[in-house]
Amino acid sequence: MAEAPPIRSYLYAPGSNPRVMEKALAAGADAVILDLEDSVAPEDKLAARGQVAAVVARASADPASRPGSGSATAELHVRVNHGPEGPDLDDVAAVTAPGLTGLRLPKIGSAEEVAAVAEALDSLEDIGGMAPGAVRLYLSIETAAAALAATELAAAPRVARLVFGATDFLADIGSPGTVDGPATALARGLLVLASRAAGIGAPVDCVHTALDDEEGLRRGAAAARELGFFGKSVIHPRQIPVVHEVFTPSADELAAARRVLDHVATHGAGATRLDGELIDAAVVARARRLVAMTEPGAR
Repeated sequence: MAEAPPIRSYLYAPGSNPRVMEKALAAGADAVILDLEDSVAPEDKLAARGQVAAVVARASADPASRPGSGSATAELHVRVNHGPEGPDLDDVAAVTAPGLTGLRLPKIGSAEEVAAVAEALDSLEDIGGMAPGAVRLYLSIETAAAALAATELAAAPRVARLVFGATDFLADIGSPGTVDGPATALARGLLVLASRAAGIGAPVDCVHTALDDEEGLRRGAAAARELGFFGKSVIHPRQIPVVHEVFTPSADELAAARRVLDHVATHGAGATRLDGELIDAAVVARARRLVAMTEPGAR
């Protein structure tokens, strides 16, 4: 599957709260996730499903109601529930409509679970008059077993990105550590390697739950980007500017990448030197990916 667009921020909004969902759609995130899972009380889940489905339907009928209207990267996602048999296919059926671009699948356990959702989407997209493959899947990796199965999961049908659920992961392995600490390093590395090997987008970083800790948010996001992650889940609009700052290539980074591409355009694609540095295929590929984040269709 082709790489997903370079989304920097994924803002959660509880599906049981129409007012918060509306605010989230206007908050400026690159993607809004209408949540049917953890933020919704068990007794409210059925009503929330209907409310989320209505928001998705309205986004299809009225493009101005989409998140970040006017942005080329704005996307509308839904996080569905996970039951004993895997992702809740009734949730999937209720919210799959032309306004939907992504499904986040929590507590994912196997590629077979992903395949069942992908198969359901094949039929739902056809019934709804949607383009085949319009809805991408974002898999939450929340356990040691899921982290060790990352290679298989990343290669499953429709998967756009893996998403690290650090808090649940720490609970699963019995660690008292922090979400950005050494206890998560190996799992994070596995997600990066599996994503790259499968040819999908870089994995997405976990939420930072301390709303007043801007420096901690920035530090964690920067560390994740350095590891090979791209983008971060957020739980409040005030976190969006920091996340966008970290995951938007700086002017210096872009200038250096463009110099590499201009050099290759003039001197060819073989290994050459620029300012004393060897410019080989890996350096060129990295420069192209960096420029493509802000300039779709770049060389």
